[in-house]
Amino acid sequence: MALPRFRRSKPDLEPPVQVSGPEGGRWQWRDALSPLLALLAALLWLLGLHPVLPVQLGGLGLVTALSPVLLASYPVLLTAVVLELSRRRPRSRVLSCFTTLGVALVYGLQPASEQTARLTVSWLHTGFARYVADNGQALQGYDARFSWPGFFSLIAFLTKASGQPDASPLLQWAPVVFAGAAVLGMRALAAAVFGTGRAGWLATWVFLLTQWTEQDYLSPQAGSYLIMLAALALTVRYLVRPGLAQPTRPRWARRAPPANLPRERLAAHVLILVFGLALAPTHQLTPFVLAGLLLVMALTRRLWPSWLPWLVLIPALMWFSLGAKDFWQGQLHMVIGDVGQVSNSVDQGITGRFVGDAGRTAILLVRVALTGTVGALALGGWWARHRRGLHALPLVLLAAAPLAIAVLQSYGGEVFVRCYLFALPFAALLAGAGLDAALGARAAPGAQSATRRVHHRFPLVRPVVVWLVLTLLGLATVVARGGGDAYLSYTRSDVAAVADAYRLAKPGQTISGLSADATPLGFDKIGLVEQTAVEDTCPQFAQVANCVREAAPDYFVVTPSQENYGRIYYGLQPGWTSRLVADLVSSGKYHVVFDEGGSRLLARTGRG
Repeated sequence: MALPRFRRSKPDLEPPVQVSGPEGGRWQWRDALSPLLALLAALLWLLGLHPVLPVQLGGLGLVTALSPVLLASYPVLLTAVVLELSRRRPRSRVLSCFTTLGVALVYGLQPASEQTARLTVSWLHTGFARYVADNGQALQGYDARFSWPGFFSLIAFLTKASGQPDASPLLQWAPVVFAGAAVLGMRALAAAVFGTGRAGWLATWVFLLTQWTEQDYLSPQAGSYLIMLAALALTVRYLVRPGLAQPTRPRWARRAPPANLPRERLAAHVLILVFGLALAPTHQLTPFVLAGLLLVMALTRRLWPSWLPWLVLIPALMWFSLGAKDFWQGQLHMVIGDVGQVSNSVDQGITGRFVGDAGRTAILLVRVALTGTVGALALGGWWARHRRGLHALPLVLLAAAPLAIAVLQSYGGEVFVRCYLFALPFAALLAGAGLDAALGARAAPGAQSATRRVHHRFPLVRPVVVWLVLTLLGLATVVARGGGDAYLSYTRSDVAAVADAYRLAKPGQTISGLSADATPLGFDKIGLVEQTAVEDTCPQFAQVANCVREAAPDYFVVTPSQENYGRIYYGLQPGWTSRLVADLVSSGKYHVVFDEGGSRLLARTGRG
């Protein structure tokens, strides 16, 4: 039985107003101005794009190697966006094209300029999916992420169906796909909250320009985040009344159901259940966050019906109790030991991250400033609505609710990154409302609003302020996302060195790199060979040669990314990896079996 077609309910905000200016009936040159600027931005980006290698980068990361021509494309594109939003009737199709271009320019920068996929963990997830594809099941007792194998099973199915040996061809451009889909989900959520007006578009662009967390690589988090956004957009459009941005207060008794058909609400319930069932075996955190957000809607008397959170929470609890038993059995203290330990979360998630040289510290400060700016814009949006008598308490609570994660878990030092990730959609909604107010009230043709009379002498001030805010956010995100590329990005030679190690290593042997964060290990031989990082067992990294001798791995990978890692994190002198290789080779314990493009593979004497 096919699901019924959903009808769009009416927007929850006040009736839309219009921007004064020429009607769209006759074409004028101004109609083409914003598309021409967007085209110019795309051309500047393409002209300024050039290959970037890790050896060119330092503590500030990718931004130091970018062309000024390429960097100029971002303010030019945002000029086009603000001009289009300042029209009396912004064109949705034009804004959709601009948004697609924005995704390509922000999230396609690293895939287009770097030789291969970034982040060790993305390569590791490829190995997990390959193991599932080869063995038909997860590897128990190997890694906690195998206790939630849903995403890896999906990738394994796709690779086998396409005839590929693994998912490595998907890695490089996965961030563009996942980020683009997330922006689409955010647009659907914004339209459900604000309608199709200007505030929703501004919220979408705030989301696009401030997603610095880099949780859009090939990962369960990226996939589950998309499901969460889809569930939220569906819920807000069809199962919320009064709306999250509606200016009236909800009644505490006899609430009417949303203004749609019962079969539409039933179909929405079924889809939410499907989303909950998909999330439960996919990610350890996202289903509980989604259930918590739905609970906030229920407690603020916006959700209809109030039992909807259980459709997500029950499958997640059942999977955690039964499917993830291998994770928590015998180590329950890992799950509940951090409850209430906020100081521990702060130490691991904020204080403990401020290590490394001045460049890395600057990148961390940019990320903190971005987070604070989004929070300030959200508060500004709440204040702007409050002054107009429009209640925004549900949006404020939904934006603040993910901070509760920090009270429950340190999440391996990433808790505040996840808090920001989950809070961003609703913070962006409030920020979009604030920027909409900052852009100025829109008046009907021929009318003179009070705001327009006050600002008629400075008609460009408000659009310029909004443009400046969006431009600073966008450029800061470009800087923040590329801040670790000196050691998080790899070359084809790096991957080839690791692949050669997999080819040579026999079951039970060990392949090591200097740092887990700077070596593309893990994309093969999961469970067959031991794959380690010397840093994990080396108390004095400056004496890393001694640590390598003590660990005595069968194969040892050295790359330019590791060279950068040692310089940035430990202050080691340039050329330290070359001296390390020379020391190990001269000792007679290792010899070089691969040397290409600065990437080297050493084999223990007698092993290869």
